[in-house]
Amino acid sequence: MPGSYTWSRLSEADVVELRDIVSDRSTVLRRPPPELLAMDDIVRIEALAFREGTGSHAELFGALDTDPLRVLAGMNWLIAFWAVLWDLRASEPAGDLVRTLDYDGPWRKGAGPEQEQVWRSMSQRVRTGVFAALTGSPESHHVYAAEVRRLAPDVFLHVTLTIMDGLSRNLTRQGLELAGMAAELEQHTEPGRPASGPSFTPPR
Repeated sequence: MPGSYTWSRLSEADVVELRDIVSDRSTVLRRPPPELLAMDDIVRIEALAFREGTGSHAELFGALDTDPLRVLAGMNWLIAFWAVLWDLRASEPAGDLVRTLDYDGPWRKGAGPEQEQVWRSMSQRVRTGVFAALTGSPESHHVYAAEVRRLAPDVFLHVTLTIMDGLSRNLTRQGLELAGMAAELEQHTEPGRPASGPSFTPPR
């Protein structure tokens, strides 16, 4: 399990303070609203994100058939969590990192001008979903959800997976421990009330 952090329970069951031992900065984390996301889903996505082999991607595409928005929202939440962990370590605002997220996968290679615009637009849609998770904004989530329903969810999944893979490798290379952090959050908190507030607060 990640060893560069300490967890301190707070008065609300679904809230915890996380301190980064390396930077000596802390942030307050809350489980996502239960009506939107289940911690079990996020922990499962996290485990798949760090499992070797192609079977993990196949499992995510299979889950997409049942509830595409829940799968994609869980991935967005996890990316937002990683951005906050980077902010906690490096004092670089999570929102700045989210703004750099961009799809650079195989479908974009050799794209002409019209195709390039498609991938820029898809990257922006993914960033909208991650910002919705980062800020806890219902309005942003509704905008993102409408786009998922309007377009092909499997394209959203491919683009988001590619962005997740690139981000996790980049942050891991810079010494950040990501694997198991969502599972740790689940372990140190209890389910909260519906609409209990955003999951993330700016580190200090």
